[in-house]
Amino acid sequence: MTDRSLPHVRSTNGGLHVQISKLLIAAVIVATAATGALIVAILFEMPERGHPPPGPNGMPPPPPDLQPLVVFSIVTGLFVLSWLAVLVVFSRDQILLQLRQQQQPGVSTDELTTKLSELRAELAAEREQELRNLSESLTEMTIEYGERRETDGYLNGMRTATLPDQPENVRSLRRSPPQK
Repeated sequence: MTDRSLPHVRSTNGGLHVQISKLLIAAVIVATAATGALIVAILFEMPERGHPPPGPNGMPPPPPDLQPLVVFSIVTGLFVLSWLAVLVVFSRDQILLQLRQQQQPGVSTDELTTKLSELRAELAAEREQELRNLSESLTEMTIEYGERRETDGYLNGMRTATLPDQPENVRSLRRSPPQK
């Protein structure tokens, strides 16, 4: 006997590998019991073929007993459902087995660390560029606001200076020299 790792013990070259789970075993047991019950129902509970015997004194025969047909319908339903469950569980187990066999090995820690550091560097560069753009935009807006404010103040002062009646709260920027 050769030493093999556990995953290779069950595998066959080119053969079919059946994944047997506890759920599959339970479903097969229930399906087998349902098959036995169906066979018993067919042999003992099915009504006999042919005409029923005539009733007493020439009366028509009594109605047939439908109880065996009800039992037969229920047992047949259990039979179909249990074997359908076996089929579904078997398919599920095979799909899970194929998924486990086809899983690609994960990314190594070194590759992940490298990709993560590249992503962090890219994000830091983008953040720095956005901060520069925001700073430039704020500087432009501040300069524009200051110029507009200065222009509005100058124009307002010129309008006020041209009025014949100057308000009391307007003062000249240059003070006239005191008169002696």
